[in-house]
Parts: sequence; structure tokens; C-alpha cells
Amino acid sequence: MAQQYYFRDYQVEDGLSHNTVFCVAQDKQGYIWSGTKDGLNRFDGREFKVFREKPGDSSAIGNNFVFTLCVDDNGQLYAGAGNGLYRYHAATESFERVPSPAGQDVNSLRADKKGNLWYISWGRLYRYDPYRNITENMANGSVPGALSSINITRDGSIWMSSAQGAVRKYGDSLHTWDVWKNSPKSLTRHITHLHSMPDGRLLVGTANQGLKLLDPKKNEYEDLIRYSDGDVGVYVRFIAHYGGDEYWIATESGIYIINIATKKHINLRKQYNNPYSLSDNAIYCLHKDREGGMWAGSYFGGINYYPKPYTYFEKYFPDNSGQTLGGNAVREICEDRFGNIWAGTEDNGVNRVDVKTGRISQYTPRKDCKALSHTNIHGLYADGNNLWIGTLDNGVDVMDIRTGQTVAHYSAGPESFSSNFILYFYRTRGGDMLVGTGGELARFDPIAKRFRRVEEVPRASQRSIAEAADGTLWMATSDNGVQWYRKATGEQGAYHHDPKDSFSLAGNNVNTILIDKSQRIWAGTEGRGISRLDGSGKWKRFTTEDGLPSDYIFRLLEDRRGMIWATTSRGLVCLEPETGAVKIYTTSHGLLNNQFNYNSGYQDREGNMYIGSVKGMIRFNPDHFLPDTSAAPVYITGMDVRNMTMGPAEKRNIHYAKKITLPYDKASFSINFAALSFTAPDMISYAYRLEGLDNDWIWLKSNRTVYFTDLKPGHYTFYVTTTDANGKRRPGAAMLQIQIMPPFWATSWAYLLYALALLSTGYYAIARYHRQQMLKQKRRMEALQLKKEKELYQAKVDFLTNVAHEINTPLTLIKGPLEEIMDHPGALQENRHHLAIMERNTNRLVQLTNQLLDFRQTESSGFRLDFVPLDLRKILQDTYDNFRLPAQQRKLQFTVQLPEEEVIAFADEESINKIFSNLFSNAIKYAQSTVEARLEATGGRVQLTVANDGPLIPEDMRERIFAPFVRLRENEKQKGTGIGLSICRSLTVLHKGELTVTANNGMNIFTWSIPEGAFINLEK
Repeated sequence: MAQQYYFRDYQVEDGLSHNTVFCVAQDKQGYIWSGTKDGLNRFDGREFKVFREKPGDSSAIGNNFVFTLCVDDNGQLYAGAGNGLYRYHAATESFERVPSPAGQDVNSLRADKKGNLWYISWGRLYRYDPYRNITENMANGSVPGALSSINITRDGSIWMSSAQGAVRKYGDSLHTWDVWKNSPKSLTRHITHLHSMPDGRLLVGTANQGLKLLDPKKNEYEDLIRYSDGDVGVYVRFIAHYGGDEYWIATESGIYIINIATKKHINLRKQYNNPYSLSDNAIYCLHKDREGGMWAGSYFGGINYYPKPYTYFEKYFPDNSGQTLGGNAVREICEDRFGNIWAGTEDNGVNRVDVKTGRISQYTPRKDCKALSHTNIHGLYADGNNLWIGTLDNGVDVMDIRTGQTVAHYSAGPESFSSNFILYFYRTRGGDMLVGTGGELARFDPIAKRFRRVEEVPRASQRSIAEAADGTLWMATSDNGVQWYRKATGEQGAYHHDPKDSFSLAGNNVNTILIDKSQRIWAGTEGRGISRLDGSGKWKRFTTEDGLPSDYIFRLLEDRRGMIWATTSRGLVCLEPETGAVKIYTTSHGLLNNQFNYNSGYQDREGNMYIGSVKGMIRFNPDHFLPDTSAAPVYITGMDVRNMTMGPAEKRNIHYAKKITLPYDKASFSINFAALSFTAPDMISYAYRLEGLDNDWIWLKSNRTVYFTDLKPGHYTFYVTTTDANGKRRPGAAMLQIQIMPPFWATSWAYLLYALALLSTGYYAIARYHRQQMLKQKRRMEALQLKKEKELYQAKVDFLTNVAHEINTPLTLIKGPLEEIMDHPGALQENRHHLAIMERNTNRLVQLTNQLLDFRQTESSGFRLDFVPLDLRKILQDTYDNFRLPAQQRKLQFTVQLPEEEVIAFADEESINKIFSNLFSNAIKYAQSTVEARLEATGGRVQLTVANDGPLIPEDMRERIFAPFVRLRENEKQKGTGIGLSICRSLTVLHKGELTVTANNGMNIFTWSIPEGAFINLEK
């Protein structure tokens, strides 16, 4: 079957200003504009905003007849009206009349690559230059009289046609292309429209001979469409390119869709019993939007819209013609061995659809005995040449598919099933024919030619059945949950709903059962959503809380990709079984209606799905669905403020406004917004938030207006965007800042006056209090001065104590070698090393003594560090040599890792010696067995780490130990003053460095670092 074309129409009842539509265009924001006999309309997918002539208002369009629209390359919209050319100003929603012939209508408006506007007015050619704001009459020898149409090609050439049949090229006065010489004589040679093709050929629309194809290079033409049904000449109004070789032709006899390559075409016309056909045959204009949809303006039927079929649903519905479905409420659907689709209805018998031809045959009860016994059909199954038909209350009919006559009938009785309400038929892999009734499951006995109840399965009102790979039958019932039966072993059981168990079946009223490719059991319930049985025996539920539009599930199907399709009372659902993601399809996507019917659904061999509803049947193939990658822009389209009449400026600017200011007594308002998508606008959901009031996003399923009441004065920012079916926000939110001004008594000036008054009245008390406080302050200052003097004295004492501690370290280093020399007085060569150590530390004592002598100078003029380039590697090596002997004496494993190259840093040599010596002394003093040191330069800094395995420093003490005189309780028996680390930290800070301690792998790790190359000159 050929693809069907389904249109939506918008007429005056939907807000359109007039049903006669001359032109359609889409602006750069995405709005659809349509020119009519009664003004210019702007459409956002839901609402029409009408721009009409307003006498005395120069910002309004000057005439209600709008014949042509054009959007240039800069996105500027122009409208050709009954009295001239108008330019639209989007920021103010106003119009400006540009220079054009006074009192003359404008037609065939086109824009060239330079931004000029070309148009026809009263048969003459004009060009408007928007940069110079002038209009010129472009008449010359190449322009024929009585112009009817113009077209601008990709290369900038301008083609013209006339009412006398001439085709000319602007600037070429020597050639005229004749598209009539090889055609039958015509009553008129009026050329109505020109359309250029990418290869340079022209499609020529005429008023009496339809569509012609002109090749200007070869000076050849051919007639493509000449006559409509009844040999009536086709009157072409407009030509539009849809894509590839496909062109749409707007005519007085509907729309023609032609493939230029094959020359084949179809004619779409108004069908009076088909609400999805064109609403009128007189089509005046066409426009393809950015989403791939086609807009068609008609003379009597408003605008018709053909959305791009991302999700193509073919429709079958009754129209009382005898050639369509014979009923509305389609129930069971099946396929026979000839490839025909059978659909049983609950209101008018059985229908057979010939898939190849699209022809539909109806089978209904008649007076003769070989017809159906009932119009209300619930069960249907094609088995060979027979069609098993289950009725509402009249048992089973068996019809011969080839003849259409009933060959057998089975009713309830003692030796048969007990209920004439037949719900389904099913042929098992073992060959058994089963029937589900309103009272039990029965099996057909082909020998006795009667049905027998399956005794092993408890009685229940059957609804649906499926067979697993192991032969287990799973049955959905309306009163006993989900039953299962394994014929090979005779085992049977059931799953029921348990209100106390969230992993039980969602409900006992089950409409449909499905076994997917993974052998998982799916159950669709009446009002309780979908349940899926996992291997652990637990049921997982999917409900409206998980994104379903309704919890009433009528039929479950699995497509060839493994997606689960569910029919509901509010649309069709595609469920991704692994992630639970939901996609919902409604009438906005092309469904007949949103209410489906019980147990109505079938998938044929090609993957096509047939699904019945209460208004007919649809057919679709999920494999043929196209991804809709278009992103609809969101705009704020309006704002209504309670108790406030917004002026023209406020109303017009809201679309482009970044900020709006409202007085405090107008703080209740509503904001309107829209996403400019036309494929399925009713299915667009939104999310918004008002920053400053509530930072959480609020999800809106379909509403496009939000209300705010009595907002407090302050600054707010409103955001709105679209969301997908699972509530995920899409990027590109529209924004509007809202400032609510406070009342005059709560303004800054008012508070300033309040403050001045308060200051004035309280001045005397404050002054008196101030005098009392001044006296108290004087006493406090004297006490503070005394305290500062004590602190200064204590600082001097601390300094002396620090230096004394430094004297103690070299003395200790002298004492060790001296003891070695005394123990071995005769070993001159061995003692040379010890003597060198004693000499270095004696020099160190001299330096410290000099510091003591300079104490007075330090007190009066400050202590200055001299920063010079130092090789820290050498200094650390010397310090390491000094401390190796004490480490050996304590039997410690003392190692140091030095880089191979020099490590140069700007530093004070005396301070570095103090820091290194104190860190080594501290590590050796408290270590148990190991002291490790490592020097490295990285990232512009020099870093030394010294680790020892002494008692771990508690985390709360790792900062306090750098304060003077602080020692750990565990180390109180060790000799020391507790100021060594304080000295190291102070000197490190003067070098713009850091000294910290951490613990790792049972070791205390001191990390010291300073900048590598920066020269620092600080005084303290």
C-alpha cells in the first residue's frame, strides 16, 4: 500500500483570523506566519496572534489583505499587503511601511543575496533596497508587461513570467522562452508561478495547463501535469520543493506530489468523510518548515499542516462508505495464511484487509444461516482455511476464509465450555486449539468436534494467553491474577496480588500477557500498570509514577528490537525494558485516538503492528520510525499582570525583554511561553523555576502558563525549558529577570530617613554613653599597654631561649666526636673526620654567639634575612654528615636521598642551617629505628621530607607542636625545650614556605617546602 498523507487543519475556530490564507512563511525564531484576508497571523503551535490594520496607528500593518511574505537572509520578515510593502520589527512587534507604490497591492515577494526585495505590484517589477530605503521601478526591455510571477535562482538570476504566457530572464531582452508551442491550445496562457530547481531548470505553473518543466539551456519544455480528474485543466497556485526529487504543487484541485525523476505523481484532495484529508481543494500556498513539515494555505479551509512522518501511523476507520472498516471498536486482530489481516469489532462484525491492495471487506450477521451469529466480536484466530470467531454471548463461529461463509458453530453446554463469552483462541506448539471464555480455559477435541474444559486449570475469567519456550502456558484472567499450566507434567499455579508485598503482581485483574524474547513474563493490568516477572519470582512494576500515561493496560507487544509496546487508555507506550525509559505516542503523533481497546494488537511477519482502538485501527512499523533530532526553541510569549493594564511597549517587548520591573502592588502575574515545534506540540512538556523564590525545577506536562501570586519585593529570574518524556530537561532555557520594587515606605530613601530620625533622637544618649565609654576605654588602653610591654619582654626572653636552644644542638654535635677522640686518642687519621665536625659546629657556635651580641641591634632595628642563591643539596649533605654519628650511636638506619643535580634556591643560609639541623635533630631524637630524608625540586618549589618511626603525633596535635614549648606527653622523658619546631616554622614562613606534619605507614612525615627561584626580602 502507498503511504497515506494525514493533515491537521487550523481554521477560525482555532484562532486563525480568516480561513482564506494567501501565504505562509517561517521566521528565524521558528514562528509560522500566515497572510489572510483579515490580517497577518503568527502561530506558535498552540495559539494564533493576529496583527490587523488599526486606523491612526502607524506601528500597525496598514492593510488586512496580506498576499505575500518573505524572510531575507538576515531573518527580516517582510509582508506584501493590499496597499504596499511592510517591514516587521520583532523587538516591538510593530510594522513599518517601506517605500512602495501607494495604494497598490504587493505580490510575489522575493529576496536576493544582496538583501534587496523584488516584488510585483500591479503587473510591474519593483526592487526595494533596505540599506538606502528606496524603491525603484525595474522596468526595462527584458521585463514583460503584466508580470504574474518572479523567481530568484541560486546564482542570483531573476526569472519572470507574465499573464500572457511569456517566460523571461531579467537583463536578457533577447530571449523569450515559450512553454506553449508544443501543447494543446489553451483558453489562457496565464503563468501563475515559477520555481527554480537546483540544476537550473524551471517548474512553471499555469492557470489552465497545470505544471510544465522548462530547460532554459536547451530551450525545451514538457508538460508534467495537465489535467485533473474529469479532464479539467489544472490551475497551479504555488510550487514548493519537499526534498530530493519530490515537489508539491498547490492547485485549485488539491495538492499534487510529483517525483521529477520518474514523472509519477499523486493527487491529494479533500475527502468529505476523512478528517485527516485536506480541508479544502483550493490550495493557494505551500511552505516547508525546519522540522520537515509542509504548510498549505487554502481559500476556504484555513491552514493544513502535514507533519514530517517521524512516526508514521496508517489509519483505518469507518466512513460509512462500505470500503473502510465496518466498525469503530476494533478488538482482536490476526493474520491468515494468505497474508490478509482480519479485525474483529465490537460493533459491526469482522473486517478483512487486503494488505497489498488496501481493499477492505466487511462480514456482518445476515439472515442466512451461513453468516456471522453476532456483531460483537472478541476472539479471532486464523487457522489454515478457517477463521475462528469468538462472540460476546453467542459462542464460537468458524468461517471459511475462502468463501466467507460460516461452516461451524459451538455454544456453551454440559459437554462444552460453560460460557458463551469467548475472549481468545490459541493454537499451542503441541497442536491443541484452546479457547478462553468468561468462565474457563477449554480445549477443542477435533475427533469429537467439541470443546472440553481443561480440568487442570482452575476456573477463571480468561483474558489473554501466551506460551513459553518450555511449553508452559501463561494466562491473564480478570479475577484470578496470572495462571500458569504445564501440560507435560500437569503442574499449574497462579500469581496473585498481595497488598503487603510490593514485589507481588500489581493487580488480580489482568488484561494481557506477553512472553518476551528473554522468556520474561509481562502482565498488563486493569488500573495497576505493568508487571514483569523476573527469574527470582518477584514482579517489577511500571506505573504512571514511572512515566506511563495511564495504568490501564490493554495489550502488550514486543517489536523486533526488543522494545515493549503497551496500549493504554491515554496513548500508546514504547517501553525500554532494561532502563524503563518511556516514549508516549498520542493523537499529536498521528494516532486515531488515545483510547485503545482490550487485547487488541498484532504483529505481522514484516514487523508491522496492527492495534485497535475505540475509533478504528492503526498500522505502523517501529523499524521505520525516524529520529526527531530537531530542537524546538523556547520563547516567553506573554505576561499578564493582575490589576495592571500593560501598555503597548510592555506587551510588545516581553518576547525580547531581558528584564521587567513591577511595582510591589502588581506582584501577581502569569507568564506564557511556547516551544516552537509543530510536529506534536501537544506532547511538549516543560520545566520552569523562579530563582529567588524556589530553586527547584517544576515539571509541567502540557500547560504553557504559570502563575505567581504576591511575590515579595526583590530580584527574581524566571527560567523555562522543555523536557523529554522522562522529565529530563533539554538545554536552551528561556530567561526573564523580574524586579519587584518595594513600597515607598520600604525604599532605601525611606530607610535613610528612618535612620536619620533614629540618630537624631538618640544622639544625646549616645554622646553621654560615649563619654562614659571613653573613660573606660582609657583605662583599658592603659591595661593593654602594660600587657603589650609584658608581651614584648616575653618576646625577648623567647628569642634568647631560641638561641640558647640552637647553641645546645652544636654543643651536642661537638660532644659526640670529642668522646670518640678521647676513646681513641692515638688514631690520628680516624679522628680527623671528628675534628672536622667539631670545627664546623664550633663555627656554628661562633655564629650563634654573634647573634646574641647582635640582640640589641635586633631589638631596635629589626632582624634582616639575607637571601642569596644557595645549593640546598650541599647544605643538606653537610647537615646529614653532622648527624650521622648521633644516628649511629642510637643504632638508627639514617638515610637521605639527594637529586643528582644542584638544587638552587634563594634563601638565607643561616635560616636553612637552623631548619635542616632542627628537623634532623628532632627526627633522630624520637625515632625508634629509622630516619629517612628526601630532597627534590618540582613545580617551581624545593621540598624536603623527613620521616621517622617514632611515636605517631596525634592528628589534633599536628599543628600545635609548632607552637613554642609544646611537647607530646610520650616524649616528656626526652631532653629538649619544645621550641625547635617553632623556630623552623617561623623561619619557613619568612621564606614564603610551608612546614607541615602528616602520618603515613606508621611514620611521622615532616614536609618542608619553599619557592625555588623567587627572591624574597622580608623584615621582621
